[in-house]
Amino acid sequence: MSKLDEEVSTWHWTPWLRTRTQVLDGVVHTVECHTAYDSVTSFPTGLFTEEQLRQGAFMLYVLFGIYAFTLLAIVCNDYFLPCVEMICEDLKIPQNVAAATFMSVATSCPEFFVNVISTFLTQSDMGIGTIVGSAIFNALGVAAIGGLAAITPIAIEARPVTRDVLIYMVNVSVLVAIVWDGQVDWQEATVLGVLYVLYFILMFNSVRIFKLIDIIIGKCCQRKNMLTISDAVEEKSVEEGVDNKGFNGSTVNVNGNGISNGKAVAEIDNVPETEKVKKPKSVFRFPKENSWVYRIWWLYSWPLKFLMTLTIPSPIRFRRFYPLAFIMCIVWIGVNSYVVSWSMTVIGFTFFIPDSVMGMTFLAFGGCMPEACSIFIMSRRGEGGIGVSNALGANSLAILFALGVPWLIRTLTLVAQGAEDTSVYINSAGIDFVVGSLLVAVTCLWFTLLIGKFKLRKTVGGVLMVLYVVFITFAILVEMGIILDRPDLRCL
Repeated sequence: MSKLDEEVSTWHWTPWLRTRTQVLDGVVHTVECHTAYDSVTSFPTGLFTEEQLRQGAFMLYVLFGIYAFTLLAIVCNDYFLPCVEMICEDLKIPQNVAAATFMSVATSCPEFFVNVISTFLTQSDMGIGTIVGSAIFNALGVAAIGGLAAITPIAIEARPVTRDVLIYMVNVSVLVAIVWDGQVDWQEATVLGVLYVLYFILMFNSVRIFKLIDIIIGKCCQRKNMLTISDAVEEKSVEEGVDNKGFNGSTVNVNGNGISNGKAVAEIDNVPETEKVKKPKSVFRFPKENSWVYRIWWLYSWPLKFLMTLTIPSPIRFRRFYPLAFIMCIVWIGVNSYVVSWSMTVIGFTFFIPDSVMGMTFLAFGGCMPEACSIFIMSRRGEGGIGVSNALGANSLAILFALGVPWLIRTLTLVAQGAEDTSVYINSAGIDFVVGSLLVAVTCLWFTLLIGKFKLRKTVGGVLMVLYVVFITFAILVEMGIILDRPDLRCL
């Protein structure tokens, strides 16, 4: 066979029509690189042809995707958040730790499932593209939604957020070093696995670490204060024989029980009554509210709520079954995110939206719906801080768990099979620069919160939303080769 000589590579508006003009035996051939087409074939095909999709069949996928987003919101609001709160209560761990561990593992499952499929079945970059897009959204978009949804300023604990930011920066730095050469070996995947274990050890001992830091800082401050007091005493001596005019010499008779005048009066004002736990409304009862909007919503969401009632035990009604409910929530989040990814991929295929853009925007947004719904709900309640910890924790676990575990299993499987090439290849052009930009994004998040005195408010949310648009635009332009014109390995 004669050697192919590449002459020119051109971009078309349609992403998978990035073509190369090649010469074979003196005859000019145009070769198309079906990069986005490969992604749509990762999902079940054959329901509609390309012509039928462009003639209107795509609307079924649009409705399918919207309904899947609704399902995700119901799972998060009615089942997932109560389960996480009960885990916090039973394990007696701070909410921010639970958010950065249990909630983050669950919300990282969509990216995990997508990366498993792209690593083992399609061998595409859909997984890492979705995770990078999710990371940008989690770092900036989630906190932006929390700020914009806040009715009043919501205080965020500075130390847990700083802890999560530092951990995330370490994980991103390791990921940049791993993907820089475009391939992942089993040794590099093992590093991510080790960091995954260390992450949980660090998070569950973060309270002890914070106490140790307080002790160290307290001792330093105590020494400084003692030196200051001793200097002040030396400068001003105490005059002998001078009475304290502020002391009036009165006495108080106290009996053996320590009660003045034999009486003990305790006055308690404004003691709130014990809040009654609201039991979930029966799915079989038509709402009595007069609002037509609420009734339409009830009819629209009834099939989903009925399905959830059959498959997930209510953690509020049946508290002892909340571990089972938590597991079922993870299952539903994973299955639902696969459906969302499928719908969004077909829509992108229909409208010629580049695969990288779909992965970093629509697919990432579909995978981040649990975090977005959670922080919106909690911000309306005035508890947005746990949502920020959840988002940053989800970012770290997306790298260590959703990327690291499938890569580790894949590479070790190839090693066990005795394959000559045991690496997982990353073909996406510019992904290393996009991953590196995550360091800048999370730094912007921390400084924005610092300037806002670690309070989520609408102004902070607006700034973070603008930053999210800037960073996602940069990522899209890099992936399309507009900023960094690097060759796409899939077209070589």
